[in-house]
Amino acid sequence: MKTIDFLPDIYRQREALRRARVWWGIVVVIFSSAIAASALAQAWLRHELHEQLDDLSPEYAAAQTQVQELAGLQTQILRAGHEANLYTLLENPWPRTQLLAEIVRPLPASIRLTQIHLAEEELARTAIQAGPRNTKAEEEAAARASAPEQDFSKLQEETERRQTTIEIDGYTSDVDQLQQQYLQTINRSPLVANAFIKSLEAATANQAGRTRFVLRVIVRPGYCQRGGEVPPSIATGQPPERRPAGGGGG
Repeated sequence: MKTIDFLPDIYRQREALRRARVWWGIVVVIFSSAIAASALAQAWLRHELHEQLDDLSPEYAAAQTQVQELAGLQTQILRAGHEANLYTLLENPWPRTQLLAEIVRPLPASIRLTQIHLAEEELARTAIQAGPRNTKAEEEAAARASAPEQDFSKLQEETERRQTTIEIDGYTSDVDQLQQQYLQTINRSPLVANAFIKSLEAATANQAGRTRFVLRVIVRPGYCQRGGEVPPSIATGQPPERRPAGGGGG
């Protein structure tokens, strides 16, 4: 049987509009609830973060104070290091007694020394070293440097222009022992950069069988100098190692 609807279309449209409004109201309520819940959650999180921040504020302030104290200590340590370098550089070159001990200690019985001459020679400077080499950045860094650091740089530049040398004159009755024992022992010294025979010549008639020699010793650069090394015996405060020698003196 076919149902006959006698209601006008306007009634059906009103019913559809009413149902749509109901659904719209439900959707609005759902979104409003979600937004309100999100706002409440954010407010709760903000409150928790503020509480945590309040709890961490004293620790943060203490950490900042420690950072400032650390920066101050690092500055003091850096300045103390510059002063230590300056004091150490002022003690250069090596003590003369220590240099003489390194020469006399391994002396064998077949060698007699007649003269030891210790001097500081001016090194020849190349054109690159002698020319202007301070850039603007280096000048600014030098201007910011502390007084000990500036003094150290000046003294280091002056000491690097000089080289300590020792010339040893003497006689030997055994040239092989001079070359293979005495000279090699001196070259192993931590204070010596290089030692070599400068000249060898036969002695006069009244000293037959003996050979006159001249040794040249280049002393190693000292502390805080470029190319310088700290000998282990000196760094530990121990006396230099005693090497076996054949006795004798000069």
